[in-house]
Amino acid sequence: MNNRFLNTIHSIVKYYNLKINPGSNTNVYKSLSKNIEILIFNVISIASIISLLNNSNTIQKTAVSMVREYINEKCNVPQMKKGGTSLPSDYFGAINPVYNENNNTNDVLGIDFTSGIARAQIGGGGNSKKYKLTSTDKEEFINAIKNICKYYNLKIGSDCIKMLIDIIVENMDCLFNYLYMASKPITTDIIKKMIKLNKKFEIFK
Repeated sequence: MNNRFLNTIHSIVKYYNLKINPGSNTNVYKSLSKNIEILIFNVISIASIISLLNNSNTIQKTAVSMVREYINEKCNVPQMKKGGTSLPSDYFGAINPVYNENNNTNDVLGIDFTSGIARAQIGGGGNSKKYKLTSTDKEEFINAIKNICKYYNLKIGSDCIKMLIDIIVENMDCLFNYLYMASKPITTDIIKKMIKLNKKFEIFK
């Protein structure tokens, strides 16, 4: 890990308006850069292993689609204001009874009169933000992907690279949207705890 994505991280932190503990500013940036490197390596490694298991010397679109399925738990950011009440237990990986197989009522769009909601939202992250990679970001990501593919002695086309970058950015946005909702200035401990406790971030480990 050589913190190659520090410039990207600085841009992302500014975009999300993240509050970072002044005493650990440099360490937080390095930690986030390391996590992005891990994310990229893991995503490409999964695609590479799938390709190798299928006796292919090239990463194909089918392999990339399987990667998406493998890490397909979308980031559904809870609709709460920054600095609000504590996050629900399912944020930390606990089972939510609402999504239990025994909760099989037919009316999944019931009216909530107390809160004034006519129809509950199904899926989607409502208030989540999406960072748009700069040309420099894309170049860094493409080079990283190609280097990992070279490590596995695999070829990859531009279409598959684009698909993999989309997967990487989706998971990256997921992490930063959750960090944005932190009620305290971000420290390396907060980042580590969030990734450790939340099943959504398995791909960062």
